[in-house]
Amino acid sequence: VVSTQSTGSSATTIPMAILLTIYLKFVLYDHITATIFFNIALAQIMNVAMVGPIKAVVKRKRPDYSPNDDMYLTHGPDVYSFPSGHAVQMTLLAKFALRFIGNRVLSISTFGLCFVITFLRVFTGRHFLSDIAGGMAIGWYSFDLFSMLFWQSSVWF
Repeated sequence: VVSTQSTGSSATTIPMAILLTIYLKFVLYDHITATIFFNIALAQIMNVAMVGPIKAVVKRKRPDYSPNDDMYLTHGPDVYSFPSGHAVQMTLLAKFALRFIGNRVLSISTFGLCFVITFLRVFTGRHFLSDIAGGMAIGWYSFDLFSMLFWQSSVWF
């Protein structure tokens, strides 16, 4: 349960994307891949800004059988269930992979990881299936919204 609490969470994926951006740009001098990870970080920040208000408005309680022993990092709207932030973030990452990874097997594997992590959230009692479906829909379409509104063609630092 603890591993699914941190895997796919914006608390881990956003810092990882930022660190990879810095590493790729300044250590490996791979500006193209650094730009992709920079956009991933920005898109995930946009998702956090969208999911929080949705959770605050909907206020759907987590399942009754949800264990609370590792929810010490949750605060504010994250105590609510709909939509699943993990599903939003993992679906967004999977769609980035689909668009930018030329290897079809790796892209499909990323979607497989997305499904495993998000559906583990149901099996561990954190979410209802509809929370996952709603989160996946938001993650899928937020990639398109981000691409239209905020896409950065280069890392500007």
